[in-house]
Amino acid sequence: MSEVHSSLSTQHAQIERALDAVIAAGRGACWSLYRRYLAGLREGLLQHMLFEEETLFPALEKGAAAAVKALREDHAQLRRYLETLGAAAPEQDPAGCIAELRELAALLRSHHAAEMALDPKYAARPGPRLVLHEPAAMDLRGLRPPEPMVRIFQALERDPGAPLRVILPHEPLPLYALLRERGYSCTGAPRPDGGFEILIESS
Repeated sequence: MSEVHSSLSTQHAQIERALDAVIAAGRGACWSLYRRYLAGLREGLLQHMLFEEETLFPALEKGAAAAVKALREDHAQLRRYLETLGAAAPEQDPAGCIAELRELAALLRSHHAAEMALDPKYAARPGPRLVLHEPAAMDLRGLRPPEPMVRIFQALERDPGAPLRVILPHEPLPLYALLRERGYSCTGAPRPDGGFEILIESS
């Protein structure tokens, strides 16, 4: 069965968006979202690096061994960042975790630029389907009230035990009390694109 592939450049953009979501959740002190997004980021980034190490780097190494060695060292550093962030308690040191995430983002950007300089065709090379494990989000921006609230409660009725991720244009303060009355907890954080994302779970 053939698997849908995306370009490696698209994968980098997806990873960078996931990283932005982790940082936004940390800034908002939404630790449930932070951990979920960090786990998804870790899974996707490790998949991506494994593909590069097993398929891409050997092909590039023949003509640029020193440059590929530097890219492999970047991967080792990226794994160290992931280990550090995975072991950290973000509630106790949110500023430290966000600083670590920013350093990770800077390394990813420079790493991608180095790969592009090494092989300009790199961006279009196919890679494996990248899976960032997160519950699917309902994007309710653009709907007029009370339609977003109606759709949220309809989704919760369809699958009351499953977590629900919702994207709204702003923080839905009136919704929180209604969710608590129905036995749900809710955490949220601003998104890098200006919206507000919430995660609804059974209490």
